[in-house]
Amino acid sequence: MDQVDFIARLEFLEANEKNGRKNPVRSGYSTHIEFENYPEYITSGKQKYIGKEIVQLGTKVDAEITILATEYFSKRLYENMNFKFCEGPRTIGFGKIMTIINPELKIESGVDHHKINLNLYSNDILTRLESDFKEDSSEAKRKIQELIKSNKEFRNNRIIRALIFTANKNINHLIKMIRLTQTDWRDLLLNAEYNQHAKKIRDFNYEFGNEELKP
Repeated sequence: MDQVDFIARLEFLEANEKNGRKNPVRSGYSTHIEFENYPEYITSGKQKYIGKEIVQLGTKVDAEITILATEYFSKRLYENMNFKFCEGPRTIGFGKIMTIINPELKIESGVDHHKINLNLYSNDILTRLESDFKEDSSEAKRKIQELIKSNKEFRNNRIIRALIFTANKNINHLIKMIRLTQTDWRDLLLNAEYNQHAKKIRDFNYEFGNEELKP
């Protein structure tokens, strides 16, 4: 028997809406799921409808959802979190988490979900990630997401900007800098903000483009 991860309220798009399905769905239907503000990682979700076997398009239904890749979303999901479900590129409908059943997925009490979701950090960070890493930007986001989830000390814009800067547009060097951060984040800031004479020349509390300190 599949482990139920959460209960969700699903709303299916109408059959005549752009990119929607044309036929009703049966309990056990599996789709791709994209949770709000986590576009870099799409998982698969199996829907078991509560009290129904078949659901007509354009209607709402409560469902037990089982997802793959639970380890990636460990401690990241919360009640009232929105998501969309798709067949390939076609959006079939939208959902909202009502109750989390799998305790491994539920965000820890007192943790602000904004702080563990890189996609909700300052826009200059997201723009720099895309421009620096290009085709590796999704992988870079995943690596940094894992870092900020692991320890509250790393959940700030300054650390993330310093990581991106010291990575020098290279995904392998980013991984190396993440390891340095995990060992001692102060060494990361030393590399990013100071020159070889131990003089502070940058401050990554400021956005990219404004981090250089005036002589």
